[in-house]
Order: sequence, then C-alpha cells, then structure tokens
Amino acid sequence: MIALTGPVLGATMRELDGAELRRVVREGDLLGLKQVISSVARQTEGEPVEARAFEADGVFYRIVLKTTDGSLISMIIDAKTGKQVAKGSAVGKQIVAAAESGAKSKGGKGPAASDKAKGKAGGNGNNGGSGNGNSGGNGNGGGNSGGNGNGGGNGGGKN
Repeated sequence: MIALTGPVLGATMRELDGAELRRVVREGDLLGLKQVISSVARQTEGEPVEARAFEADGVFYRIVLKTTDGSLISMIIDAKTGKQVAKGSAVGKQIVAAAESGAKSKGGKGPAASDKAKGKAGGNGNNGGSGNGNSGGNGNGGGNSGGNGNGGGNGGGKN
C-alpha cells in the first residue's frame, strides 16, 4: 500500500547524481533507489523507464513507469519513508518542475525534443546513435553530443 506524505517547504530542490545519491543513502538511513524501483514496479505492475533522485528537505525519487496498457505514469517517493508524495503537494510540484527543466536542458524528454534527438535503443537511452538518452541510468553508450544518462551513464562522444 502506498500512502501520501505531507509537503516539504523552504528548501531549494536539486537533482542528485549517482555518487551523491550513494553517499546520502549510506549516511542518511534512506531506502536505496533499486529497492524503491523494485517495490513501485511490483505495486503498479509497471516497467521502470526512468528514475531520478532529488534533494530538498529530504531525498525523493521520481520514477517513471510504463504500464501494461503502454501509458506512462510517474510517481514521487520519499526515500526516508518509502511513501508516495502527492504531485500536487509543495514538494511534489517542486520535483515535477525540476524534472521537467532538467529533461529540457538535456534535450532528453522535453516536449520540444524529437524522437531522433531523444535517441532510442529499447528504452535504455542511446546505444551507438546520436542524441541524448535519459532512461534511469542506462545513458548513452558512445553516442554523439556527449549525452547524459541519469544514473551515471555519460556518453563522452564527440561534438
């Protein structure tokens, strides 16, 4: 069962990279991202497509899943409690805004990005093509433009 937590106020939201996330999980008695993804996937019967970590007055995971009917859903989970945070809450709105602005700046999932610019390789970012893949840490595997996959996958290609 997923419960909703209350709002978090007063801090600036920022995205955590892989090394930062590992450190705060180790130091902060938090649920690990893999554990949360596994739990959410079981509860929703969805296939994880993307997962990102954000920090404000706590650590939160935004997980995008593909449902059995093919639609995409996103969930925000408090890494301390494992409970779902409402997207309409103060912290939920901050995370949604941070995720959207981060995706647009990377050219990955923003609404203006074309399918070619996003790069596709079985939902795991870009593997040998051009553009930026952003799929829960699978990132680019030698793509042009040095794209950035969220979980430490960094293309390092040529401009």
